[in-house]
Amino acid sequence: MQKAPFTYFDADLKPLGVTTMWSNPADLKSKLGGAKFDIVCDNNGKDLENVGPVAEFAKEAGAEQFFFVSSAGIYKPTPTPPHVEGDAVKETAGHAVVEKHLVDMKFTKGMTSFRPQYLTGYGSNKDCEEYFFDRIQRGKPIVIPGSGDQFASVSHAEDLATMIASAVDNANAKDEIFNCVTQKGVTLRGMAEVCAKAMGKEATIVTYKEGSVEGVETKKQFPFRAVHFYASSAKAMAKLGWEPKHPDLEATLKDRYAEYCASGRDKKEMTFDLDEKVLATL
Repeated sequence: MQKAPFTYFDADLKPLGVTTMWSNPADLKSKLGGAKFDIVCDNNGKDLENVGPVAEFAKEAGAEQFFFVSSAGIYKPTPTPPHVEGDAVKETAGHAVVEKHLVDMKFTKGMTSFRPQYLTGYGSNKDCEEYFFDRIQRGKPIVIPGSGDQFASVSHAEDLATMIASAVDNANAKDEIFNCVTQKGVTLRGMAEVCAKAMGKEATIVTYKEGSVEGVETKKQFPFRAVHFYASSAKAMAKLGWEPKHPDLEATLKDRYAEYCASGRDKKEMTFDLDEKVLATL
């Protein structure tokens, strides 16, 4: 917990009157016994083993609503993106099992599940745009598996937070699932181009056939899936009255690049061994 974004808690949350307590899910009852909550939100658990104890605690604490940050990764791949709520999911996936269990628990005002994809913005702890910044900053090519035309959803962390907040005491959120994403998608090639534009630089883009290079796993070489992974937020906009505050990806990435440079990452020594393995075969 000595790294961002957890290190932001004291600086950003304490002045707002937020109390932070660290606990294993199974220890909540003993650490917060007798405490009462209106709403409990689990933004950590990925399976019933971890979310179950939190949900049980929420019931005992009198919570009327339970919010669960799930994942759009449970959708089965589709040839007709974007994903919409109701599309087929991997039913044995941990997040899917949790969603079903929470509905069965019958919270007074229901459960609400949010399915995010890729995120950016202040407070994000995912290396998403940084993959592109690292290489463009050093004059290295962006090595993309597939054609580069695959669509993805890249959303600002604040927009995901405001969507969750819009479900508070909202009858339209009861026992509902929402894709927690922004309005517009971006192609993988487009992500490289927008990052470069935000940096005031040019990007060199190289594509290769996924799985064609021995010793190179796509998920280790590239931070995005090599298939369409793009979802619609139309349901949240219609039912929750939510709208993104940060629809302009380029503006967001300009801010992220400023933070990237301020952190000193732009000056760090880096090697790109997996990229080099791919490039050597082309």
